[in-house]
Amino acid sequence: MKIQLEQTDSTNRVAKERAAEGAEEQTVIWALQQQSGQGQYGRVFASPLGGLYFSLILRPQLPFEALPLITLATGLACRDVLSEVCSVHAQIKWPNDLYVDGKKVGGILCENSIDARQGECTATVIIGVGLNINSQVTDFPRELHSIVTTVLDATGRKVELEALLEQLIKKIGTFVDELAINRDSLLDRWQNYDYLLNRSLRYINGEQIILGTGRGLAPDGRYRIVDASGAPHAIIGGQLRPVDQ
Repeated sequence: MKIQLEQTDSTNRVAKERAAEGAEEQTVIWALQQQSGQGQYGRVFASPLGGLYFSLILRPQLPFEALPLITLATGLACRDVLSEVCSVHAQIKWPNDLYVDGKKVGGILCENSIDARQGECTATVIIGVGLNINSQVTDFPRELHSIVTTVLDATGRKVELEALLEQLIKKIGTFVDELAINRDSLLDRWQNYDYLLNRSLRYINGEQIILGTGRGLAPDGRYRIVDASGAPHAIIGGQLRPVDQ
């Protein structure tokens, strides 16, 4: 089922409400514009008209410890579809952003809920995706102009959004299913598009600050960095970004 909205505050919020009401798996909430799109750590995701903003409800058959990998699978799916449909060759910034030519072109926010009723535990996952497609950089707040890009700005061509949405939904579902049967292969492919690999990075998690170099994914989906002393760290959570950004 696909529910299209002219605008909403957040497709993830609407999807969570529908999921709690028993919406079927593969329900999609698609908005032409968001007023308060959600980013990581409560940040607002700018969502001007022309972008593709949607949330997908899934109930995957995965062990709970594998649920964080859905963000990585979604990033890889979006990267592939942008390449195949839009001729845009994005990189993936762990864990949830897509970059083109050093500028952000999209982001992902996955939110999980666990239902333990009747002695069984099931997970519902809301996969929120925002991609800058037919908008232009000038449509964004001025303070973002130097750090964002769009498919239109990168290629000079507009894309039919509904057709792109259908391709994304199909690819995301395929890659999430692949996590259950061929996880290592999928994560190996993710490594080919790692925006942070071999870059000088700053990791901040509360009062913890680590300066190091990106070394790719650990087998469990955490990100590996090596600090100046040569000590390895496998991180999850917190903020990780290049020191020059």
